[in-house]
Amino acid sequence: MLIGLAIYLAGRKYLPPDSPVVEKNAGALKPRMTKRERTAILLLLLLLPVLTIAVIGNQQIFNAYLVWAQDRANLVFFGYQLPTTWLITLDSILSVSCLAGAVVFWRLWSKKYPEPAEITKISIGSLIAVTGFLSLAAAAAIAAATGAKVPIGWLITFHLLNSIGFANVFPVSLALYARVAPAALSATIIGIYYLAFFAANNLVGWIGGFLEKMPATNFWLLHSALCGTAGIIFFVAGRFFGHLLAPGDQESPANA
Repeated sequence: MLIGLAIYLAGRKYLPPDSPVVEKNAGALKPRMTKRERTAILLLLLLLPVLTIAVIGNQQIFNAYLVWAQDRANLVFFGYQLPTTWLITLDSILSVSCLAGAVVFWRLWSKKYPEPAEITKISIGSLIAVTGFLSLAAAAAIAAATGAKVPIGWLITFHLLNSIGFANVFPVSLALYARVAPAALSATIIGIYYLAFFAANNLVGWIGGFLEKMPATNFWLLHSALCGTAGIIFFVAGRFFGHLLAPGDQESPANA
């Protein structure tokens, strides 16, 4: 990053000057926000803690999940003992694949049915991710009852279901905040959006400590409950306040 910054600063004098249009827009007065825009921003801020709750489970993959998998899971795959850290690689592969799959799915869906609003997609994704944590809870319960380690198939199932769910949470929520934010506050709203992940990552460490104090089954049920609660709140918010975030309700520049 430092080398790239140095190259940019050294070669900045060779860059073309800003066009008159850019300079004119930079000096123009920024339009005042409408009442609807202020209300939409307030709603986005109120939904930030809900988004934090929704992503705690996914962020736990990089914390207590690895500790639990190393001690309680059988990571033998086709006769080969996998390092615990490879679970992160597996999650990355499935996450990218499911992101592409989600785009294709919703495009095909829109050809026959109305495409849901972003907040509805976030709700659906959160509820799908619940099934992933339920699979971990079921695996932990079976392992506790039999005294055996959790087969790796349960972990693969978890990563797949969680990746499908959060393919409809992460990019969709970012797109929602970027679209609804007024142009004058776009960068600020995006920065505030990432505070949800900052808060989630801080809570992950505290919640991860519960793994030593409660059975693993209850630990993963706790994460499914958090994700499910967020999904329900998103759904209710969409039903009652979704019109404030709908693009069709925003005034176009031509009609302003």
